[in-house]
Amino acid sequence: MKHVMPELPYAPEALAPKMSLETIEYHYGKHLQTYIDNLNRLIVGTPYETMPLGEIVRRADGAVFNNAAQSWNHTFFFRMLTPAQKPMPEKLAALLARDFGSVENFRQQFTQAALGLFGSGWVWLVADKSWHLSIVARPNAGNPMTEGLRPVMTIDVWEHAYYIDYRNRRADFIAAFWELIDWAKVADRCIPRRYRCTACDYVYDPAKGDPETGIAPGTPFEEIPDDWSCPLCGLDKGAFVPVEE
Repeated sequence: MKHVMPELPYAPEALAPKMSLETIEYHYGKHLQTYIDNLNRLIVGTPYETMPLGEIVRRADGAVFNNAAQSWNHTFFFRMLTPAQKPMPEKLAALLARDFGSVENFRQQFTQAALGLFGSGWVWLVADKSWHLSIVARPNAGNPMTEGLRPVMTIDVWEHAYYIDYRNRRADFIAAFWELIDWAKVADRCIPRRYRCTACDYVYDPAKGDPETGIAPGTPFEEIPDDWSCPLCGLDKGAFVPVEE
């Protein structure tokens, strides 16, 4: 499986001035491209050659892990940004208030984690199997999927993420980052969606899973194996549709 550059959901210049075209050209166009090129070179002739990117991140170590995780992390980061930020969905605000006391408390704690991470790395908002939200900071290419946590939101605090626009002013970069987050995408990742079978109306609830077929409670529909089928009528996973909440 050859890994390729992800498409940006916005024009390269669209995030300016908070994130300049030059930063996108270097951070996305050169740094991410290098990680992907290195990964494709390193996995030739190995068991990782046929694995999807997320599976490599969970299983690999050494240089393969570093390049796979950096490819995954950057893809997640860039796709989470938007030039036209909309208000945070009420459901997401309620979850943040539940687990951090308030949205403002969450923002302060996340900002402090991003400021306090020494050297290079990533700060993540994550959900555990019970969908409890927490903040974790990981150095270098660290990815919370290796700890069984679900990534919800992240900020890249490697210097190459902000040095062109902000030099050594990491705090200014973090402040600008808050105005670029696509809150709808963040909400989708931490609010488990239910899916309905279009043949028999069976509803898959992530909170319950499907233990009889080995799908543990807390498993998002997106993470169910593609060969899973409806436990009532046998229709394949591809025929399920999201339930409108």
